Amino acid sequence: MASLGRLAWLLALAAAAVAQPPRPLVAQLDLRDETRRLAHLVVDSDSDRLYVAGVNRLLELSADLQVTARAVTGPVADAPDCPASGCPPAVDAQPTDNVNKLLLPVEGRLLSCGSVRQGACRLHQRANISRSQFVDVEVAANDEHASTVGFVGPERYHPWSGSQVLYVGTTFTNVGPYRHSVPAIASRRLPGLELAEYSFSQQSLLRIDVKYRDHFLVQYKAGFAAGDHVYFVAVQKKSHLPGQDEVGYISRIARVCVTDPNYNSYTEVTVECGAYNLVRSARLTSAGADLAAAAGVKTGDPVLVAVFSPSDGNTMVYQNKSAVCVFPLAEVDYKFNENIHMCFNGTMRYRNMDYISGKILDGKCPETRSAGRNIPDFCEVGLKISGVSPLMGTPALELPTTGLTGLALATTSSHTVAFLGTNNGSVIKALVVSPELGRQYESIPVDPGSPIGADLRMAPGGDFVYVLSTQKVSKVRVQTCEMYTDCTACLGSGDPYCGWCSLEKRCTIRSECQKAQQSSPRWLTFGAGQQCIDFEQVLPDRIPVDQTVTVQLTIRTLPALPPGAKYQCVFGETAPSDALVTASGLSCRTPPPALRPAVPAGADHVAVPLSVRSSETNKDFVSRQFSYYDCSRHATCAACASSAWACNWCVYDNVCTHNATVCRRTVVSGEHNPSPLVTHGGAFCPRFKPSPTPILLANGRRSEVAVQAENLPRPEPGGAAVFHCIVEIEGAKMRVPARVERGERVICEKTSYSYQAAESELTARLTVVWDGDRLVDATNVTLYKCGVLGSHRGHADCSLCVTRPSRYECAWCGDACSHRADCGQGAALECPKPRIDLIYPLSGPVEGGTLLTIEGSNLGRRAADVRDRILVGDVPCALVEYQVSVRIVCRTGATAHPMNVAVAVGNHAGFAESAVKYSYHDIQLFDVHPRTGPESGGTRLTLSGGHLTVGSRVRVWLDHLPCAVTQGPGQLSCVTAPSDGTRSVRTLTLQIDAANRTLVGNPFNYTSDPSVLEIKPLRSPESGGRLIMVHGTNLDSIQEPQMTVFLDDQQKVLNATVCRVLSSSQMQCPSPPVDPRAVRGAGWRREIRGKPSKYARSPRPPHDDVLSLNIGFIMDSVAGVRNLKQHSALMRSTLLYVQDPVVMPFPGRVKLYKGDTLVIEGQNLNLAADESDMRVLIGTHSCNVTSLALSQLVCTPPAVQPPGTDDLGRPTPEQVPLVVVRVGENLRFPLGLLRYEMIKPYTFPPEVVGGIAVSGVILVLLSVVILAVYRRKSTQAEREYKRIQIQMDTLESNVRMECKQAFAELQTDITDLTADLESTGIPIFDHRTFVMKVFFPGVTDHPILADPKLRVNGTRTNFDTAMVQFEQLINNRYFLLTFIEVLESQKSFSIRDKVNVASLLMVILMSKMEYATEILRLLLLRLIDKSISSKYPQLMLRRTESVVEKFLTNWMALCLYEHLRSDSAASLFLLTAAIKHQVEKGPVDALTHDARYSLSEERLLREQIPHSTVTIHLVQEDPHYEKIPYQMYQTLQIAPEELEEKVQCRVLDCDTINQVKSKILDALYKNTPHTLRPSIHEVDLEWRHGRGGHLTLADEDLTSKMVDGWRRLNTLAHYGVKDSAVMSLVPRQASQVSPATRSPYSSVYSIPTSVSPSQNGTLRKVNMYHLVRPACEYASQRSERSHKAIPEIFLTRLLSTKGTIQKFVDDLLTTILDAGETLPPAIKWLFDLFDEAARVHAVPNGEEVTYAWKSNSLPLRFWVNFIKNPDFLFDIDKSVTVDSCLTVIAQTFMDACSTSEHRLGKDSPSNKLLFAKDLPHYRSQVERFYRDVNELPTVTDQELNSHMQRLSVAHLGQFDVIAALKELYIYVTKYFDDVMKALESDEHCRRLHLPHKLENVQSTMEGEETSMC
Repeated sequence: MASLGRLAWLLALAAAAVAQPPRPLVAQLDLRDETRRLAHLVVDSDSDRLYVAGVNRLLELSADLQVTARAVTGPVADAPDCPASGCPPAVDAQPTDNVNKLLLPVEGRLLSCGSVRQGACRLHQRANISRSQFVDVEVAANDEHASTVGFVGPERYHPWSGSQVLYVGTTFTNVGPYRHSVPAIASRRLPGLELAEYSFSQQSLLRIDVKYRDHFLVQYKAGFAAGDHVYFVAVQKKSHLPGQDEVGYISRIARVCVTDPNYNSYTEVTVECGAYNLVRSARLTSAGADLAAAAGVKTGDPVLVAVFSPSDGNTMVYQNKSAVCVFPLAEVDYKFNENIHMCFNGTMRYRNMDYISGKILDGKCPETRSAGRNIPDFCEVGLKISGVSPLMGTPALELPTTGLTGLALATTSSHTVAFLGTNNGSVIKALVVSPELGRQYESIPVDPGSPIGADLRMAPGGDFVYVLSTQKVSKVRVQTCEMYTDCTACLGSGDPYCGWCSLEKRCTIRSECQKAQQSSPRWLTFGAGQQCIDFEQVLPDRIPVDQTVTVQLTIRTLPALPPGAKYQCVFGETAPSDALVTASGLSCRTPPPALRPAVPAGADHVAVPLSVRSSETNKDFVSRQFSYYDCSRHATCAACASSAWACNWCVYDNVCTHNATVCRRTVVSGEHNPSPLVTHGGAFCPRFKPSPTPILLANGRRSEVAVQAENLPRPEPGGAAVFHCIVEIEGAKMRVPARVERGERVICEKTSYSYQAAESELTARLTVVWDGDRLVDATNVTLYKCGVLGSHRGHADCSLCVTRPSRYECAWCGDACSHRADCGQGAALECPKPRIDLIYPLSGPVEGGTLLTIEGSNLGRRAADVRDRILVGDVPCALVEYQVSVRIVCRTGATAHPMNVAVAVGNHAGFAESAVKYSYHDIQLFDVHPRTGPESGGTRLTLSGGHLTVGSRVRVWLDHLPCAVTQGPGQLSCVTAPSDGTRSVRTLTLQIDAANRTLVGNPFNYTSDPSVLEIKPLRSPESGGRLIMVHGTNLDSIQEPQMTVFLDDQQKVLNATVCRVLSSSQMQCPSPPVDPRAVRGAGWRREIRGKPSKYARSPRPPHDDVLSLNIGFIMDSVAGVRNLKQHSALMRSTLLYVQDPVVMPFPGRVKLYKGDTLVIEGQNLNLAADESDMRVLIGTHSCNVTSLALSQLVCTPPAVQPPGTDDLGRPTPEQVPLVVVRVGENLRFPLGLLRYEMIKPYTFPPEVVGGIAVSGVILVLLSVVILAVYRRKSTQAEREYKRIQIQMDTLESNVRMECKQAFAELQTDITDLTADLESTGIPIFDHRTFVMKVFFPGVTDHPILADPKLRVNGTRTNFDTAMVQFEQLINNRYFLLTFIEVLESQKSFSIRDKVNVASLLMVILMSKMEYATEILRLLLLRLIDKSISSKYPQLMLRRTESVVEKFLTNWMALCLYEHLRSDSAASLFLLTAAIKHQVEKGPVDALTHDARYSLSEERLLREQIPHSTVTIHLVQEDPHYEKIPYQMYQTLQIAPEELEEKVQCRVLDCDTINQVKSKILDALYKNTPHTLRPSIHEVDLEWRHGRGGHLTLADEDLTSKMVDGWRRLNTLAHYGVKDSAVMSLVPRQASQVSPATRSPYSSVYSIPTSVSPSQNGTLRKVNMYHLVRPACEYASQRSERSHKAIPEIFLTRLLSTKGTIQKFVDDLLTTILDAGETLPPAIKWLFDLFDEAARVHAVPNGEEVTYAWKSNSLPLRFWVNFIKNPDFLFDIDKSVTVDSCLTVIAQTFMDACSTSEHRLGKDSPSNKLLFAKDLPHYRSQVERFYRDVNELPTVTDQELNSHMQRLSVAHLGQFDVIAALKELYIYVTKYFDDVMKALESDEHCRRLHLPHKLENVQSTMEGEETSMC
């Protein structure tokens, strides 16, 4: 059983595999573990093997992309100075990556050329590629980015010989002294690779002239041989002249004759593809029949297909768009011949080949006389020519958003197909129809994100294409025909490989379709103009269910079958039947009725598929629906006649049948019967004639029913037809006999018909049948009741009865309405007098005009009966509307005074009065409210006055504008209409019926529409209720604004809340609550916020999903605020709903309070709330909230326990106050009871108090005596000790409390800061600025900052040329080491010079980091040798004593920049921010920079400065909001989350005005780079107070206080600014900003003195101070201090600050001392260098010495530098106080890296005592870090070089290297003689002619001729 199950499973898998279409990507091999980049791919057509070459690898792959063999080709010990044969011992060869430049199969072997050994090659055996022969000939480019193109082609240089040679095109590189021997193009013999011809007269090569080849670089893209020529396709500059880069680049095709051994026939022609000027790849292919016909060439002729891209400006950078151009090779050759002929016939004068070596005729074309005009073969007369007539093509295919990188070509059938590789990792398939037309038909993702290489190769069979990307090899099918499941999709795909295999009913390639060649319809292809095979006609396509016929199938394009095969017809599920082939198709016999499916119940037919199949394939290849119908399913003549089938109705048989011959007498043929009879269609069925009037039957009366009919069946002779009427009333049926009169009138016998419903009329159904149940027809009849027709509201009404239409025959009988025939006493002629039931309205104005409605009974039979008989009291009421008997509307007349009267109505029988009185009132209008509203209208006005709700019609106008009236109980209001602008209404007019009242004197004003400028905060809990502050204009013009929320794609409001208007510019709105489940049903989507940031210092909720809803406002009819997103796109108007906070109740319900702060735990507390949103109530008393974090809330309870109630004042059973937390307005969390565990006050009776007082006095006297005695025995020291002890205990308690509170606040603020970092990021300097900060601190205008491109495009001077030569010397390590040694030996070479030289060198070598690393290694080894010989080797690198120390610092900065940016920046930034926050929380002296909170004793404020916190509310009239104070910063991007916070800023009242401005700017520009912020000197601070009061605050003004020559800087306390003050920043006028203060870096006041005019007009010096005056000036006032402690007591604040930021220091050191995966390999390499040097030199105490070297390098020279100077990395402002704190932390880190123990005592510096307890832990971290680094795998030279190469590429073009060389050459000039002596005395330098080269540099600078020998 198990085996059977397994077999079934395998069969299921196989079936699934067959069912799924094959993937286009057949196989893919990832080679990232083999090589970092793949370069070339070739396919061996004999063995179907692939060869792939990349960096350091050559691989052999099988056809299914499995690695079968590999050869390691690198790294190779090499150097640019080494020849191809190898490096001599004198040259220091380094492991160098070997980048494959050329891979070709040649003569049974594989030729592989790489970038090492000057581009030399190896010949690998194909059977074993690891076995190879080295050919030491320079062939390829020796640079990774320079191009090399090669191919094997014929040469016929001599008549007696001809062979295959290697043609190679190589871009010139200036890497090493051997590149001059490598030609640009050459032909080389195989296999030795020597030049095919190399004699004095003939050389088979072409060189770029030495004057131009350094800058005129030719990038070769393709090459091929065809006919008598070989061709190269390349990209080069338009001009070969230097300094002409701005003219741009062009593409060229070069041609050389294969019979030309000297390349004299070398010719170039420009090639263009429309607007696409840069060729990227090209291939030669044979034209398919279609392309050949369109191009006018023969099938199989060569065609060049190339892909182009436009250049980005004048550079060689490709734009991201491409085109494909097609050039027949004959057209290419014609263009070459045309250009050559233009030179020979005199059209051209010059050959334009100045950049090619070996000019002939001085670059001119030959004279026409000597050259002749008709030259049969231009190969015979060699003449190098650059043609001026371009080869121009039209793009056959354009891809506007895709860059093409490579192509492969194939032909199938008559089509030519191109497979195009793209820069985004896809392969595009395109059909090349003609040179002007191509069509893309498919795109296949191969390696997304990785560009496809130029080498796309077709598999030998042509079924696959092999694709090479950066690190992957892929095998792609050329077609995926199986994915198309029907003929239309197959032919519509446009895939030239695919066709529809008709008889197999599948899309295939031609070879997979059986016998496709026998008949063209068997395999249909899109290009042949064929159509899919289908039925043209099926006759018949429907038959009766019991009939058998032969069906004729018309199929025009039926494929021919082989002998023995036949076509078959298949009807549904029945067995196939053989078909007969006819002239028009096929004929088939339908299956017998017994085999057909049954007709479903309720249907009249069943449809089955009719299919045709071939016995050859046994597959249905064409199908259509075929129907079997059953007419007997229709039971009526009408249904039978209207059916869709050929049915007939047998009238006398009462059946529907397809066979009319079985019918007796009359037959009605169906409307769709193809054989119509005379009686055709439903018009001949028995049926009723349409009646013009309804059939009425009085309820309960015996009546006959007669209907007109036609086509009634007539009885047979001797027989009679029996008819019956069936009447259905309220579900019950009555069968009544009927008779026929005159053959057309059916009369139902007299019968009584009645119904129960209390309705005036009821519809019943009348059906006539004959002979039992044979239907004639059916119609509706109407039953009615006169009693209901003649009544109103349940009362009989005579007037209604007698006025009913006569057809009802109703009459008034006594006191009821009955049928006339039922009136025994006869019908009454007159009706009784009226009855009034209702009048409304009940009141109206005395002016009349009220439309009075009167309802009742017998109000007349016509209007004339009551006209002039309607009275309101004595006042006539004019008739307006009349409804017979039941309703009258009349208009009241005017009366002289108010009164209450009855309403009377009369008719011929008399008058009747109403029981309710009607009142006339005098209307009074007093006032209207409100008196202002928006111009868009919609304001609800409430009118006050007397009797305003009377009357029938009320209208209000504001001048000429209507006000839509709405009346409520007891009040009158109206809604204003929109106005065409703001206006003052002069008159309000009230019209009630005929009365008019007015209000004059500007009763209402239309104001400008309100607008919303800013909403904050923009977060809310799902339960809503958070108070949202809305800033705008004219908000007070709205009486009841509402805030709404709705989804993006819906305008439906989800919820709304009513806002409270505070002023014209502010209102407060509770956020609307939302139900996430309901919103989810409405089509919401939750936005999952980003992953938790690594900057986060506070835990985030596990599912921080946010619901984003749009905000709108309902403000009367103002449309501009209903959808803010639509009308104010720039404003943030999205409200983010987060999960509701959860507050944890007290464990055990009762919590004991012991006098500390109250800490409340919870979840999600600050997701959508801040301290102002949280209210903690203890009973009815508030608990002051001091800190709020994500999971914790801290508040300070009242000092005395509140009464035992809940928050609503209700007593609790325990008589202990209940603690309740309210979040916003909607959330309430009862937590439990809070019991104070403190001594309760007790009230003593007065008698007891008196006794205690007397006893106290006695005790005091006794105590005085005892103390006097004890004092003699106690010493002053003991008392002082106790006093200090008490003071210290109190101080310790205060410090502990202060630390706890400060840390909670800091955590909350840093949590907000890290949340901001997630969206805005850390303001890190870019790499260029970072380098300048580290290399040249404080320098902002260094010459190296110039744009290098400007120098390239400008004119090159002798100095520039000399600097290029000097750079070559710098790139020689012997010169560079000698040069540095000479400089360091000079006494005048200062430390500043050493630092400058090291930085300049590193700038020059930034793009050659491998070389820079090697120089560093040599310098370090030399320094190690020197230090070991000294007494203290561990001091190496401690100070800058030579160039190498700064060189090492710069090198580490470059190597660790990305590591610093990605891994450590967050911790360092947060530490800096935490210190800044803690320092600014307390007073900071703006002049001395002493602070209350500091880590540095030198910067500690040793005074008790009284201060308090002031919360400033910022307002801004700029619509861009205060985040962008004025226009110059309008483009600054502000973090989205910043806009959600309340616009508040906490400052201190002792802050100076500049300090306040600095803190405000910090609050507004969180995490914004400091250089992008406005300076405090560019803005003024305005204090808004009172109504429109503005006061500009400043550090110094006329109000500044001055005492004894000392002026104190103004503070907020000086101006009397209190909490919640409203302020704004305004731009300072340009005239007020002095040049000295415009720097954005200036953030604190730093001028200690100023000059002030004295009373006599002279100037006197004024000393400035802020918090503390110098001691000499106020020593006499020290006794006035409130704090009597010694100044050193304030040192405890150091502990407070340290405890607050401790966590951030720990985090930074943990991040720094992490030897994880992200550690750059440069650190491991450097540490290993130290370890190896110590081992080689056998250094005593080696571990201690290397420990010191490592500490002096990485921690001291790198990390300490950035800890002390975070402004080197971050764009921030570092104050003096923060700098002093960072210095303490840096010193602590240095102490942690030291192995020596420091004994600490009372005299030790405070900064060392501060972290004394933490140092052991930090030291262990450092030791573990060094140990972990030591255990890391050794960094190989290859890994290091690879890392350095990536850095080099990243550093390209950042600085002007020529400028750096000029700065460095100053030292050469200064010490020229010493440098020359050192070079001449060094053997290596002499051998390399370095002294001579240095002299050449000097000569070039002076403009003299130089010698290069």
